[in-house]
Parts: sequence; C-alpha cells; structure tokens
Amino acid sequence: MLWFFVYFIVLCNRYKTNAFYTVKPFHERSPLSDMTTEALEPLQSLEILCEQVSAIDDRIEVVAVLNRKGRVVEMIARDDGVIKDLTPHKREMLFMEFVLLASMNKEYDEEFGSVKCLNIQREKVSAFSFQVFDNLLVVVARPVFDPMAMQQRIGEAIFNQFNR
Repeated sequence: MLWFFVYFIVLCNRYKTNAFYTVKPFHERSPLSDMTTEALEPLQSLEILCEQVSAIDDRIEVVAVLNRKGRVVEMIARDDGVIKDLTPHKREMLFMEFVLLASMNKEYDEEFGSVKCLNIQREKVSAFSFQVFDNLLVVVARPVFDPMAMQQRIGEAIFNQFNR
C-alpha cells in the first residue's frame, strides 16, 4: 500500500529535472523578482552549500537539496556520474525515497534524538542525507572507503555555511 501512495504522489507532483546540469527552479520563477533580499538569502545559501559540498571530494557526483515533498530546490550533478543512467522518473523516485526515510526517522526523535545523517552504502554508490532546516541535503558519490570521514566533512561544510 505504501508503494501506491508514493507512486500516487509522484504522479500528482510530477517535476521534470535533468540531473546532468545545475537545476535552479526557484531562480527561474518570476515571483522571485518581487521578493525581498532576506527571502533570497536562504536560496543563495543553498546554492553555495551545494557548490561547497560538491568540492569536498572528486567522488561526489550529485548534491541535491530537496523540499519536504521530494522536489529539487537546488542541485549540482556531474554529467558522467552513475546517476546519468536513471530516467527522470526513477531519479524523482530516488529523491522521494530519501525524503520518506528522513520523514519516517523523525517518528523517533523524542526517544532517540534527531537523526544527524543517513548513510546508504550500495555496490555502485554511497549516499548521504542531512536535514538542513526544512530541506534535505542528499549527496550521492562513487563508493567511499571511509564513509564516516566523508560524512564528517559534509557535516562540517553544512555547519560552516550556516554558522558564519
């Protein structure tokens, strides 16, 4: 039943992205021209954060900031990365899976404390997700020998970006 719900959300909230270049959907919308500088600062911070995280290691292939619905707010991806094999639909499902996992883990925040990072190791990729305010930062990299070291460096980049 859960898969049907996720699939239904995907169909209702279809969002087309291309993982082979930087996606900046909020910067392309006209209502932004009416926004104040204070409203633009978080968006600029997320763009800078994606750039900083992608520069941490050469193995990092995708850095994406997702909103609560799994939609891309900001993304940087390498053209030749492993994610290039995913269709836009599968990429969208992957991002929604990260958001769903993060959402499900919030159920136990009261008992165990908040989740600092989710780390998934697969044969072809290592994936990390971090809660950044109301968004989720997802990092996909080629397999990492020491995931804890990369997790720490990404966490430091997030901390430094928002605690200047």
